[in-house]
Parts: sequence; C-alpha cells; structure tokens
Amino acid sequence: MILHHWDADGICSAALLMRVHGEQEHMTPTIGNYFLCEEDLNALRGHDEVIIADMNLPDAHRVCEFARLRIYDHHLTRERVSCALEHINPALEGHLYPSATTVIMKRHSLPFDHLVALGIVGDKGKGALETEFSGEIQKYLEKSGRAFEDLLTAVNLLDSSYKVDRRDEVVENVHLVAEGLDAVLGCERLRRNVEEVEREIERCLAVEPEAVDGILLLRMRTRYHIISTVTRRLAWGRRATAIVINERGDRDEMYVRSVDRDISHLIDIAKSRGYFAGGKREVMGAILPPGEAQKFVAVVLEALR
Repeated sequence: MILHHWDADGICSAALLMRVHGEQEHMTPTIGNYFLCEEDLNALRGHDEVIIADMNLPDAHRVCEFARLRIYDHHLTRERVSCALEHINPALEGHLYPSATTVIMKRHSLPFDHLVALGIVGDKGKGALETEFSGEIQKYLEKSGRAFEDLLTAVNLLDSSYKVDRRDEVVENVHLVAEGLDAVLGCERLRRNVEEVEREIERCLAVEPEAVDGILLLRMRTRYHIISTVTRRLAWGRRATAIVINERGDRDEMYVRSVDRDISHLIDIAKSRGYFAGGKREVMGAILPPGEAQKFVAVVLEALR
C-alpha cells in the first residue's frame, strides 16, 4: 500500500513508486490531516508493507505495529522513524531536496521525466528553475517539445482535486499522470475543478490583508483546501512574508510563507504547543483547534520580528 500526499508531488511520487514496485493499492490520508486518523489506519491494516510518500507524519511509527514501513520524503524533520525499514529523507542529513519525486528518483536510480519535473514544479512553482535540478527540467522540456507553462498548468490541474476535497479523484490522478502529460492537460474534469477553485481563490484574495510590521495577515473562511495556494499567491505576488488563517468551523488552519527567509523555527513552536504542524524552510502549515488561531498568530508575529 502506498500512502501519499494529496498534492502534485505526492501524486507523482506514488506514480514513480509504482514503476519500482509495480501496480499497488494506494490512498491519500483524509485531506487536510497531517496525521493518521483511525479511519486511515484501519485502511492500512491488512497490508504487509506500507510506503509513505511526501508526508512527514508524526504518528508514522504506528504503521510498524502491523506492517513493514518505508518512507520517502523531503520535508523538514530531525527525527528518523526508527522502526521503518527505510526512512529516506535528505533533510535528516541537512540536505534539502525540492520534492519527494527527486528523492525517489535518486533512491531508485530512475530517469528524469515528467513525473519528477511535475513534483518539483508542484512544490516550487516557477522557483523550480532555480533549484539544482533546473538543468534536468530544461533538458526534459527541450526533448519533449514542452514549455514550462505546460508543467505549471498540469500541476494546477492535479492539485485541483484536493482543493475541492475530492479524495477519490486524488487517487485516480496517480494513474492519470502515469499516462503522461497530455492525459493531465486534456482532462476535462480537472479543468472544471480549476474553474471552481479559481472563483473561490479570487473571492478570498479580494479582501485586503492587514499589514503588521511588514508581514501580511489575511483571514478567511472557506471549505475549500486552498490555504496554501492563497498564501503562496499573496507572498509571491507582494514579495513579502504572508500569514493566512482559515476558520473552517471544526478546526483553524494557519499557513505561513516567506519569500526570502528561513521560518522553519515556526514548525517547532507550533509543535511545542501541541498543534499538528509541518513544512519546509520557507513554509509552515498548522492545524489548530477551533478559535486557537487568533491566539497563535500573536505568537507567530512575535517570532517573526
């Protein structure tokens, strides 16, 4: 069983792993949960081996109670899951890879193709051309006769399934992207998703963010899983650190993104307060109990000063 993140990098990582291990059952956790709920654990039980791709789950060790565990990831972490047969994450040695697809490619000596490229672009956007894999991306584009915009479009299409909370579509997208870039770009259901998502993103970004000591703060309420996209567009569009809070009702969500500074210490701060949190050098995402974000944002602002 492959358990993968719901975004483009996670989807492409699962497709890559199927090249290595053959056709496998695969699933994504409950969208929005950066931990394993009982429903997810029950779905994993009965499998002899579980591979976790593109997720730094704080309770991944629970899988070892009933299955062999392998982990391929690139998110910031300081602790190796000791019970795992493999825990491949260059961040454990202080090396930051731009995507889980690059980690899997290196580990299994796979060729650089559209799956690897989409994983990088999925997590880095246009910044993918500033990573150490920019040369490989350019070579792929020249060889395939593609433009970089095609990769950006495909990522947006793949990500649309999780943003509209269609978990079954996320799983279907693993097979879709394995067919090739044309299959993704020509998928009408994903294009309809994108139109739906764009309307909601525009609604949320129509509100002028508050500026606090040069940091942008935006509050919103939406059922869509778009907080990372809203934060990215706000931060990159205005070249500033951005904090976005989404009050979903059953939980608060917080996402912080910087364009030019290391904010990884915010992950430790969030975890020290008992929140589910994760991210990378320039990103922190956290899930909080309802009503907690208003208090925690003050802590985050102080830590960013």
